[in-house]
Amino acid sequence: MTRPWLLMLSCATLLAGCVTAPPPPPPPPPGDVYVALGTEPFWRLTINQQEMVFTEANAPGVQIMQPTPRVIIGIAGEIYETPRIGINIVHARCSDGMSDRVYPDKVQVRIDNRQFNGCGGEPMAPTAIENTGWSVVSVNGKPAQGGESYSVQFQNGRLSARFGCNSMAGSYHLDGLTLTAGALAMTRMACPDMTMEADAAKILSLPVQLKWDPSNRLTLSNSAGVIVLRRNY
Repeated sequence: MTRPWLLMLSCATLLAGCVTAPPPPPPPPPGDVYVALGTEPFWRLTINQQEMVFTEANAPGVQIMQPTPRVIIGIAGEIYETPRIGINIVHARCSDGMSDRVYPDKVQVRIDNRQFNGCGGEPMAPTAIENTGWSVVSVNGKPAQGGESYSVQFQNGRLSARFGCNSMAGSYHLDGLTLTAGALAMTRMACPDMTMEADAAKILSLPVQLKWDPSNRLTLSNSAGVIVLRRNY
């Protein structure tokens, strides 16, 4: 008769004889939403803990929804299978083909008998930020007033910007999602309210992390604050 404690000892010492399944991956944190997008035709897919929702630009009032199934961990990414929606996420850089935005995932979606290809995940920094111009949306949550007095440009390896009154300019270096500005030279005009440009100068004096969203907005953030830009060209 084999005693239970002897069986446990055998499993602990002879791992080849006792193979256990790996624990399932933890679910995403509450509120997390995975977004995938595609072009030709334009489509959008969202995945959260409760449901998966697919919409197509050609049929904006029609949504295909399925409960989010247990994720299957594949060799290159994640797989979701339901009767109407099948999703294969591959962790490989992906371009949307319509802009310079780059995403971390390639996404294949099956809707009934139709196949869609696109990109997913949080947009990464574009392949080049050089030769782009931006309007300032806000600094530390304070809205900008618009116009040329609130703008940022990246040209010839240099960053030039205005956050109201004075101009600032200097070199910059982009390493992945981190942008580091060199020493910024500033004009010294006295203006009634210089709070926004003072806050912006503090932010740009430290390395900033870049975050892109599908509406052509760029967020620069670090411990000193947040600058939100909207792309012009």
